[in-house]
Amino acid sequence: MKLNTGIHNPFLPNLQKPESMLHEIYESLLEMSSDISMESLFKTTPFNDFWCRIRDEYPMLGKMALNILLSFPTTYLCETGFSTYAATKTKYRNRLDAEPDMRLQLSSIKPDINQLMKNKKPFHTSH
Repeated sequence: MKLNTGIHNPFLPNLQKPESMLHEIYESLLEMSSDISMESLFKTTPFNDFWCRIRDEYPMLGKMALNILLSFPTTYLCETGFSTYAATKTKYRNRLDAEPDMRLQLSSIKPDINQLMKNKKPFHTSH
């Protein structure tokens, strides 16, 4: 069994100890996998939230799981940021200050355009 299998689903039947896993962590994994309340939490909680929630009760297991899981999102975010920068800063826009555009493009907050337009003061032209 791979180390990641116990992290992706610690409630599989006949969970075997991976060679690279410490004995203490494996015992914590077995203890947690036999806890029915933990299994229901695992089924009803998003994957990463589950591992964050159990860190107090199973600190070594939680730390190991988060170390395995967090390496991928950080690489993804870095690559996404670089791709956005490369797309924004082209040879036609090489003098552009890319930071404000990147901040807007990389933000997970979606603007409410209708509300922004309601708050905008009307532009008056002279007669």
